[in-house]
Amino acid sequence: MAFPPSACLVQVLGACHSGADALCADLALALPHCTVLNASAAWLAEHPPEFASQPLQCWLLCGLDLDCPLPLQARQQREDAQLRAQLANNGLVFRVVYGVTPQQRLSQALQAIDAVAPCEATARHRPGEAAQRLRPMCEQCSDPECERRLFTRHTAG
Repeated sequence: MAFPPSACLVQVLGACHSGADALCADLALALPHCTVLNASAAWLAEHPPEFASQPLQCWLLCGLDLDCPLPLQARQQREDAQLRAQLANNGLVFRVVYGVTPQQRLSQALQAIDAVAPCEATARHRPGEAAQRLRPMCEQCSDPECERRLFTRHTAG
C-alpha cells in the first residue's frame, strides 16, 4: 500500500563532512512532495526538534565513509557518536546511509524511505527479490543452515 508522499517527513542527521547537506538537497529534488530536513545542527546542539507529530517519519544518519580532513576526524567521530546516542535514547529506528557517490547515497536513502512511506519515486529504488535473499533455501527443508547443504557442496580441488 502506498502512502501519499506529502505524508512523509525525512529527518537527515550527520556529523561534519558526512554529506548530510548534499543528501538533503538530493532528496528534496527526488521527493518534492516530502518534507526533508537536515536536523544535524539542532541535534548536535542537544536541542532535538519535536518529532511526535508526524506519523510517517524516516530517520537517516549519514555514514562516515566520505573523506574527512584529518584535523576534523576526531570531531566527526564524536558528533556521530552523539547523534547515534540521541537516536537510541529517543527510541527512534534509523537507517545509516552509505555511499561514496551522491547517487549511491541517494539510492540507499530512497530505499530506506520506501520502507516507511512508499511512493512512485522510491519504488524505483527497491532491491529485487534476488538481492534481498541472503542465501538460497534448501530444497529439503526450511533451515538455511541445513547440514545437507553443507555436506553436498562441491568444492574445487
